[in-house]
Amino acid sequence: MKKPLVTLLLTLTSLALIEVSLEKSVVAEETIRFVCENHQGIPTTVAKTPTESIPIIRWVSDHFAGSGYTPEVRCAEVSRRFQSYYDSGMIKHLTTGRMNSQSIVCVTSQDQGPCQGLLFTLKPDSNPNQTLLELMAVRVSQSTVLNETTGRVYIDFESYLQEASQTPETTPLW
Repeated sequence: MKKPLVTLLLTLTSLALIEVSLEKSVVAEETIRFVCENHQGIPTTVAKTPTESIPIIRWVSDHFAGSGYTPEVRCAEVSRRFQSYYDSGMIKHLTTGRMNSQSIVCVTSQDQGPCQGLLFTLKPDSNPNQTLLELMAVRVSQSTVLNETTGRVYIDFESYLQEASQTPETTPLW
C-alpha cells in the first residue's frame, strides 16, 4: 500500500517540477524585447529582460547612410528583425551568408543550418566571420557559444544572451 502512494507522490512531484521549469522557460522567452535605444549618443540594439538591458550592437558606421540607412534607421530596423525572429523561434543561431552579392549576418533555427532571415548587411570590405566573432565576443567566452565546423561561424544566440546577462561587462563592441 505504501509503495503505490510513494510512486504517486514522486510522479506528482516530478510533474510539478517539470511544469514549473516549463513556465520559467516560457516566461523567459516572452519577456525578452529587442529595442533600439540611444546610449551615449549612439543608436544601440538592446535585448531587454525584466531585470536588465543587454547591449548587442552599437550602430556607429555611416557606410550605408547614402542609401537611406543611417545608424538610427539600421538600429530600428535590425531591432525589429531581432524581435520578429525571436518571437517566431528562428533566432536560435546567428551566422553569416550572402544575399544579393553582399555579405550578411543572418539567423537560423538549426545548428549549422542555412540563413533563414536577414539581420543586417555588412560593409563590402569586411570579413563576415571575423565581424560576427567580434560582435558577439564582447562579453561571452567563445568556447561556449561558437561552432566553426563548416567554415562558417555559428553563434548559439540563446546561450549568448544567458551568458551575456551573467557577465558584468555590458559595453557592446560596435
